[in-house]
Amino acid sequence: MNNEIGYQFSTFVSLQRPMNCTMSNVCRDLRFYLRLLHIMGLMCWHFDSDHCRLVTTSRSEGYAFAYAGCILVSTTVCFIFGVLQPSRFHIAIYNRTGNFYEAVIFRSTCLVLFLIYLILYVRRHRHRDLVQLLLRLNRRCLSTCTDQQFLHNIILYGVLTILCFGNYLHGYTRAGLAPVPLALYMLVYIYTFLVLCLLLIFFVSLKQVMTAGLIHYNQRLRQGDLVSGLRGRQQILKVCGGELNECFGILMLPIVALVLLMAPSGPFFLISTVLEGKFGSDECLFMLMTSSTWDTPWMIMLVLMLRTNGISEEANKTAKILAKVPRTGTGLDRMIEKFLLKNIRQQPILTAYGFFTLDKSTLFKLFTAIFTYMVILVQFKEMENSTKSINKF
Repeated sequence: MNNEIGYQFSTFVSLQRPMNCTMSNVCRDLRFYLRLLHIMGLMCWHFDSDHCRLVTTSRSEGYAFAYAGCILVSTTVCFIFGVLQPSRFHIAIYNRTGNFYEAVIFRSTCLVLFLIYLILYVRRHRHRDLVQLLLRLNRRCLSTCTDQQFLHNIILYGVLTILCFGNYLHGYTRAGLAPVPLALYMLVYIYTFLVLCLLLIFFVSLKQVMTAGLIHYNQRLRQGDLVSGLRGRQQILKVCGGELNECFGILMLPIVALVLLMAPSGPFFLISTVLEGKFGSDECLFMLMTSSTWDTPWMIMLVLMLRTNGISEEANKTAKILAKVPRTGTGLDRMIEKFLLKNIRQQPILTAYGFFTLDKSTLFKLFTAIFTYMVILVQFKEMENSTKSINKF
């Protein structure tokens, strides 16, 4: 971490030293996120609640190295097996286009999981500093509403995991897969969902922490504490546009790309099998429900991540608050005018490593891209059917 970022962190942390930082009953649900992240080998730190620190020990370092190594080896083996034995993964009831598409999804999933663990392990200390900083911010700006949001996020995560598991198990079992590819599909897809969606909701929770911090400092501004309020607000926006983008933007890029690739799979399976009468009347209804909700868990998590953007809303409220501050004809007026001229136009923009913005404006583009891929897949399927018809004559 360079000196500028280190100074930014040390300056902001110096603001987080009130007596309530020693409280042990806050960050309750965030600690649950940290436990899950630790169990999955994503962020292996010990949380010292008394001092609000994330402590790295030799044991946690060993666990992170061993876990990341196992995942990297496992995903590599699965990827190679999928490349060398593509016929083992063929679904008899599916068409050739569909099987090729499934093979691409499986290999891409292995590759994305490999990249996620590699990135998190290489940049683990930088992620630790960022999360520790936001944990301290959460303690300073504790909000019952924010705490409830954390709980709602984790409940949604659990419900969608169950739905995802049920869809995959029922769909691939009814499709007639052999035991080995069925086990690999279930293991790779369910574990990938657990990992990637946990990172998504953790990212959403961190954004909610920063939103709560901006609400806190806007309230300070309303109370007349202009110096502390503006300083705290600016530091939050610097972290948002700096370290939060650097640490999580690079993770969001492969995650969003994978979801974009997987999104047409459910509707395409529905068109290629259920609507073409490849299932009996007793199975048709169940397969219709499974294929229609196949990608729902992924899409809900993606929409949640892109729609949760209270940071910009709270940042824009600062101008309205400062505009209502009575002018006194002192240096305070000049400070407010200088701030409005230089800083108020700065928007906290979160991006996927600069490729696209992580906000509501991206949703329409993603759904448009998904629909386009869907049309392309259907066209390939129709070409395949036409070729088969010609070959019969």
